[in-house]
Amino acid sequence: MTILVFNEGVLQSSKGQPILDGFRLVQILANTQRVVLVTSGSKELVEHQLRTERLADDIADIIDKSVALEPLPLWARQIEVSRSRWAVSMVVTADPQVAKYTVERGVVTLFFSHPGFSIPAMRPETGNRSWEELVEELDHRWA
Repeated sequence: MTILVFNEGVLQSSKGQPILDGFRLVQILANTQRVVLVTSGSKELVEHQLRTERLADDIADIIDKSVALEPLPLWARQIEVSRSRWAVSMVVTADPQVAKYTVERGVVTLFFSHPGFSIPAMRPETGNRSWEELVEELDHRWA
């Protein structure tokens, strides 16, 4: 069986820093299963990170942005390509949309939520008012 692990949010923070808990999780999973990484970046960058963190031998393959095909989102295409190549038994992701997508397709999904990472679109500040606007509103209410 194959476990798909999304690099962004599980192994790498939004600032490009490694998430050590994610690396520990992958090491444990790789002891008994084939682990395939999925990334929105390039295969070369991920391979470099894996060599740096001494995890390269634990990863069977990397699915990168080269499999993109409209109109599917990149991550959906990566999941479908992976499912066509291997019997995918689990997906590990930090993206709620990906988790929803895989659960709806009957794939066991592990939602990895690390405090050092959040999807930019899911961050509280996205779409919210600026600090100045909040201060102005509070000043108006308290006046």
